[in-house]
This record gives sequence, structure tokens and C-alpha cells, in this order.
Amino acid sequence: MKKYDVKSLAKRGGDSTMLIVLMVILVIFFSVLNPSFLSANSFSSIMKQIPEIGLFTMAMMLPMLVGGIDLSIIASANLASILMSMYMNAHAEKGETGIAHVLVAMLICMLVCMLVGLINGVIVAKFQIPAMLVTLGMQMVLTGIALGITKGGTLSGYPDSFKFIGNGYVLEIIPVQFIIFVIVSAVLIVVMQKTSFGIRLQMYGSNKVSAQYSGINEMTLLIKTHVVSGIYVGIAAIVMAARLNSASAGAAGNYLMRAILIAVLGGVDPNGGKGKVTGILWAVLLFQCMATGLNILRVNSYIVIALYGVILLFSVAVRTRKECA
Repeated sequence: MKKYDVKSLAKRGGDSTMLIVLMVILVIFFSVLNPSFLSANSFSSIMKQIPEIGLFTMAMMLPMLVGGIDLSIIASANLASILMSMYMNAHAEKGETGIAHVLVAMLICMLVCMLVGLINGVIVAKFQIPAMLVTLGMQMVLTGIALGITKGGTLSGYPDSFKFIGNGYVLEIIPVQFIIFVIVSAVLIVVMQKTSFGIRLQMYGSNKVSAQYSGINEMTLLIKTHVVSGIYVGIAAIVMAARLNSASAGAAGNYLMRAILIAVLGGVDPNGGKGKVTGILWAVLLFQCMATGLNILRVNSYIVIALYGVILLFSVAVRTRKECA
């Protein structure tokens, strides 16, 4: 009978195997320190918090796969949710809170995020400006617009049918937003593995010159990548607004760093070409288990932020060493 150590398993199964091993270790560690970590409420809390950061991480993963990054995803989500809130509030004042108005509001949210992605993609592809600079500038523009609209305030007061998306449960234990997350994750897995877009995206990220010689249209691919990323930002914005029952220019400010951290932890190469949705899913689960455990143990929030930074640096260092080996 063959014996495998952790290192050999990691080589055979890739990043996902190592993440699973780390998650098991974390679960045992937190359970020993505080048995309440294994309670039903704890797991329900994890399922409720995974969707938002998971969706933002998937939105971040797509531009990273082509060697870029999108620093505007949170600002885009905030502005889109503000405009969505304005539409719903305007109709609520007239007593119009039907499902049709909620659907139109969500469509507005999706279109705004897709438009932001389209603009980012066009500027990156057309003018060959680094995505980091383009999306950083876009982040500032969107945040300024959002602050101008809200005057730094918060919009709230949504119909129950909308709040159900972020706070409803199926069978009294499974959050509705978690079901949405599972569905859109499955869709992205299919897109990345079974469609020409997904295959070309990874080919381009691995070797841009070879991809161009193989007939891949660089401009079209980059624009599509940012638009699809915008779709996932829009879904995340809807889920986030529904859970918080509010929208503001400063919502989810700490999600940007976390999305980058989880993407790298999940096996996405910052240089492009490498990364799988399954890796992201395991990384999100690992991250949220860790966050929940640290919260249960009442670890100081500043220490937690520092810990996230250490994990990010460690993940990049390990990946760099692998590539050099």
C-alpha cells in the first residue's frame, strides 16, 4: 500500500489539495479551542458570508488570468447598488414595490457594472495601459460619483422581496444567497472549462505572444474578460445590498484586499494564465472558516488584518518559489 505525505498530495492535486488539508487543520484547531465553532449557527454564518466575498473574488480572478487586475470592483458594486437603491426608493414612495420593479432595479445594477467593465476593458485593450492604473483611476471616479450622489450618506429601505435575496433561507438553514453563489459558480466553471472564451482567456494569460499567433483577438478577449467580470460584480452588489438592506459609497471597503488575497491563495497566478474556479471555492471556504474562527476567539481586528497581509505575502512567496524551481 502506497503512502503519501502532504507534499506529494499537493503535487498531485495542486493548490486545491493543499487548501483542503489546511482547512481540515483549521477546523480541528478552532474546534479544540472553542467547540462552538462546530455548531449549526457557525456553519450557517459561514454559508451566509461566503457568497459576497466569493463573487468579488471570481470577478477579480478573471482579469488576473490575463495578467491584469481590477481595483474598481468594490467601487463599481457600490455605485451600482446606490443607483439600484434610488430606483427602488423612487417607486416605493409611489407605493410600487412589486417584483417587476425589483427586477428592473437589479437589471440596472447589472448593466452599470457591465458598463464599468466594458470601459475598463476598452481602455486597457485599446490604449495598452496597465490594468492596475486604469482600474485604480476608475475606482476613484466611481467613488467620487457615489459620494456626490449620496453626500456620504446611506440609502436603505428595500421591499421584502429584494431583502429575501440576502436574508432569506431555504429549509430554514440554507441561505438563499448561498444557493445563488453555487449556481453562478457552476456557470463560471463551465464557461472556463468548456467554452472557447474560457480556454482562450487562459491561453492568453499563459503566453500572450503565442496566443496572438494562434489567432486570438487580444482586444476582443480583454474587453469580454472585463465585461464578464462586471457581471459577477453586479451579482455581488445585489447580494450585498440585499443582505445589508442599504447601499453607500463606503460599503465593503475591506473586500478588495480580501478578494486579491483569496484569489492568490486559491491558485491564481498574478502574472496570468493559471487559476481555477474550484481553487477559488476552496480558498473562499478556507478563508471564511479562518475569519469565523478568529471572530469566535475574539482576536483583535487589527491583528486579523495584519494576519491577512502575512498570508498574502506568504502565498506569493510560495508561488514564486514553485515557478523558479
